[in-house]
Amino acid sequence: MNIKSFSAISISMLVLSGCSTETTESKGIQTDAIWADIYVTSQGKDSRVIAELNVSSRNGNNIKLSNNDKLQASALGVTKDLEIDDSFLDIDYRANFNVADKDTKFTVTFSRSETNDIIRTNLNLPAPFTIFTPQQNQSFYKTDTVDVSWTADTATDTRLDVVLSVRCKNNEGNEQSIVESFRDIQDDGNLSIDLASLEGFEQDILNTKKACQGDVYIERIRYSTVPSEYAQGSRARAIQERYSDTFEVLLSR
Repeated sequence: MNIKSFSAISISMLVLSGCSTETTESKGIQTDAIWADIYVTSQGKDSRVIAELNVSSRNGNNIKLSNNDKLQASALGVTKDLEIDDSFLDIDYRANFNVADKDTKFTVTFSRSETNDIIRTNLNLPAPFTIFTPQQNQSFYKTDTVDVSWTADTATDTRLDVVLSVRCKNNEGNEQSIVESFRDIQDDGNLSIDLASLEGFEQDILNTKKACQGDVYIERIRYSTVPSEYAQGSRARAIQERYSDTFEVLLSR
């Protein structure tokens, strides 16, 4: 059990913690020394392609494209340049596409001006889904079971991760979060979470007069083959992600 002071975020995004805030220009860095994290993420209406490049590993310096080095993404005949985003003490490159359908193929191309290398990464979106329960304003007691249901999928090349996040108030009025992760579970559309089995609800510092607010985050992931030109440990994947409606957890009756 993890007890944190922030709400659940994308499981995939958690890997950003510990990344360097230093920046290195891509000029002069050989491709096999570039660690790449390339992914597509969708919440159902559109898709965002993101590419992060670091020196050697995910903890290495951020790489900023220099000269004529270029990152592009294409899907359904549309090609877009990935534009720099440095708003989160980190550098990555992004582009949005108005498509989110199952098996949509995205190709991310990294073009190197000095060597004329072109490295292509292919990603395929997994099936979209809907979270049916828990529902908006549904109420649970701290010993109840939360039944999570979503659109199941029979694909054999995807993974499903679930995060339950419950945010409570402590006696000082600050937020205290309880987070539980369920990794690589069966994608059959059902998961029962026994709140009584979770640690954290019995903390003396929690204000039992205030209802806690909870939600469930689900991501369906399809991993892709990473081009051998990139550094070892590089990653590529396509993700369908959803948040449930907000529900409440009562600490006292």
